[in-house]
Amino acid sequence: MKAFWITVLALGSLGSAAAQDVPPLPPLRGDAASLKDTMKFLQDKLPGKVNFIIYPHNNVAGTDLPSIKRSIEVSNMSADTDRCRIGYHVRIDNGKNTNNIVEKDNEIFLKQVREITLIPLDQLLQRTDAEAGHPERSAKVDPPIFVVVVKNDANASLLFRFYEDTLADRVSKAMQHAVELCGGGNSEPF
Repeated sequence: MKAFWITVLALGSLGSAAAQDVPPLPPLRGDAASLKDTMKFLQDKLPGKVNFIIYPHNNVAGTDLPSIKRSIEVSNMSADTDRCRIGYHVRIDNGKNTNNIVEKDNEIFLKQVREITLIPLDQLLQRTDAEAGHPERSAKVDPPIFVVVVKNDANASLLFRFYEDTLADRVSKAMQHAVELCGGGNSEPF
């Protein structure tokens, strides 16, 4: 009889525990995250402002070129999961006068993205100079800036700049995951 009542009490407590509201699971991270959660992460982490100075140098002549002060701000982020689209506003200030300020709206259709890379800005500048026929140029960027480069079908690039390499890496991985969920990415076999 005692065993009967213990069983009844145990089953009754299980029933009341199941009737309680169970909190929803937290959003998944990494490759298991949904497109909605990934886009929310990108919408929260992509806006920001970075200020830096570029100190160009000619390695052959051994001369320094004039420094360039830059301020780049990304704002008005909107992530549309239905269209697999990220829209934003960018303001680039070259620091010399008001004629050097560029403002425009950009958008990324994730299905059209073919490549996402993460690179320090000084290396990106040196690569760009070398491709333009000036391998003798190098640049120091202060403070160090890390760039997430997003290339699309037309081989056009959109750049997102960060002070922190860890945040840049997380954004790069989230962007790649969103691209994969939207059916984009590199279609080449190798």
